[in-house]
Amino acid sequence: MYKLLIVIGITFITKFSFSQDLVEVPPFTKDSTLNSFIIHWIGKPYKLGGSTEAGIDCSQFNKRLYQDVYEIKLEGVCYKQWNQTIRIKRDSLEIGDLVFFRSSQSPSGWHCGTYIGETMFVHAANRAEGVKVSSLMEPRYKAAYKGAGRLQD
Repeated sequence: MYKLLIVIGITFITKFSFSQDLVEVPPFTKDSTLNSFIIHWIGKPYKLGGSTEAGIDCSQFNKRLYQDVYEIKLEGVCYKQWNQTIRIKRDSLEIGDLVFFRSSQSPSGWHCGTYIGETMFVHAANRAEGVKVSSLMEPRYKAAYKGAGRLQD
C-alpha cells in the first residue's frame, strides 16, 4: 500500500508539474532589472556568512542586489549598511531602500532586506526559508523593525 501511494504521488507530481518557462510571474516592481534579480534569487538557500547562490546571508544578499541591480557597492554586514544610509520613516519608504530589524537568531543581532514596495521586502530570511519576499506587516517583522535607510546620491 505504501509503495502504491509513492507511485501515485510521483505520477501526480510528474503529470501536473509545469515548466518555469510557461509560468508568468507577476512583477514585484516596475523595475525589470530588480524583478529579474528577485525571481532569480527566490528560494536560494540561506547560509550565515555566505555570499553565493549556494548559500547567502541577509547582508550579503543586500550587497549582491545593490551591486547587480544598481551598480552600487554596499558594505558586507548589516550594521555597516545601516551606517551607509540616512534614516527614513517607514511611511517614506521607496523601492530600493534598506530595511533593518533586531534579530535574536543572528550572532550580530541584526537582520536586513531591501524594500520593494507595498510593504514588501526581499531578503535572505533564515536557513528554513532562504531568500524570499516578506511583508513589513508580518508580526515577526513588525515587532523587530529597527528602521530603514536610504543611500545618499
